Amino acid sequence: MAIGRHGVAAVIVAFLGWAAAARAQDASLPPAPPGTRSLANTPFRLTLDQEHLFGDWGGLRTSLEARGITPTVTFVMDALGNPTGGMQQGFRQASNLNVDLSFDLQKLFGLTGSSFEISFSERFGSSLSTEDIGNVFTVQQVFGGQTYRLVDVAFQQQLFEDRVELRVGRIAAGDDFLVSPYNYVFVQNAFDGNPVGVFFNAPGMTAYPNATWGGRVKVKPTERMYVMGGLYNGDASIRANRHHGADWSMDGPLFAIAEAGYQINGLPGDTGLLGNYKAGFWYDDHQFTDFTTVARGRAPGGTRGNWGFYGLFDQVLMRFGEPGSNRGFGVTGSVLVSPDQSISQMPVFATAGVLARGMFPSRPTDVGGFGVAYGRFSDDLQDSQRRAQLSNPAVGVQRYEIALELTYRFRFRGDAVFFQPDLQYIIRPGGTGRIADAFVAGFQVGANF
Repeated sequence: MAIGRHGVAAVIVAFLGWAAAARAQDASLPPAPPGTRSLANTPFRLTLDQEHLFGDWGGLRTSLEARGITPTVTFVMDALGNPTGGMQQGFRQASNLNVDLSFDLQKLFGLTGSSFEISFSERFGSSLSTEDIGNVFTVQQVFGGQTYRLVDVAFQQQLFEDRVELRVGRIAAGDDFLVSPYNYVFVQNAFDGNPVGVFFNAPGMTAYPNATWGGRVKVKPTERMYVMGGLYNGDASIRANRHHGADWSMDGPLFAIAEAGYQINGLPGDTGLLGNYKAGFWYDDHQFTDFTTVARGRAPGGTRGNWGFYGLFDQVLMRFGEPGSNRGFGVTGSVLVSPDQSISQMPVFATAGVLARGMFPSRPTDVGGFGVAYGRFSDDLQDSQRRAQLSNPAVGVQRYEIALELTYRFRFRGDAVFFQPDLQYIIRPGGTGRIADAFVAGFQVGANF
């Protein structure tokens, strides 16, 4: 057990909001505010319009927003256990408290199309994967960076009637690239946020709650298409917990990423089913260990630079109810390839999922999903592990790991609170076959204050 006093207090707050909300029927979603997303919303939006657990904060929120300041305070906790499998049995929680301030510089200072964001994170708790299961795809999506941390300090500018968008400052590549809103339904970190395979091969890739100096430009040549590229300081050492997000040095190697996306349907007047299709490429200029030189009786060699490419999509297959209801059934998937197996720890990674929102008219914003994530370890890495095994039998040979997840999110109080039972099954934890497959059960709970 590793819930702790902060986690217990947060659970109590969340469940009080849930209990109060359960007595009232969920309201229909209001229209999305302008600028929420540059592309039309899918039935599984990255951010749903939400009420606030504490209402209008005594009028303070309305007053701030009228002046161009939008505060956001959210809390998420993942509490999961493995009753069978893994290295041992356990039950642990990991939590994230997020505070975000967005400043509309047009309202504040008359700067058309400009905005500024600053955000903070407080994470606490422990990892079921690390402590009890022994797998590489973390079962709790909010574990990682367990401390208080400054996250984003970012300036954004819209130009040419929003066809060009610039973002610069302390930002994370994962905020903009390799994103499908469908993935945010899941608790398993292989899906949630960004398909996790990229992080095994590109230490310069960043994702919340880690940020780094960077810049990103996005261009929409047509209403249905975009292209964007970003350059970032790839120094992974600045993310260490001891820095709390305040190491602003720029000593690291370059990380570069580019993506193109196309949307079918979703524009005013479209009657078909919405789909988003994306493809991208990344390059990381780190120094990488060459697996072919490992465990050969001498110091291993290395090489500079690694690269990979990816594709991901989400597609609505069936609409429930009237157009614009945000209810429907869809599929999503991703494939990530980093071809150089001498330096890529996981050269092949893929996800697939089916999701449905609003299966019951009385619960229009509830969402459920089933997903599969697969990662295959490098052949050259496996060869190096076999060589190491000759002198140390404790060394395992990593082949692949698979994560399965079945989840359902109940939303209450105008979506201010959610409670999400979650089941996972981890096949071949750690990839070696030496750890028993693990069954994982628990829940995620969250609130928008």
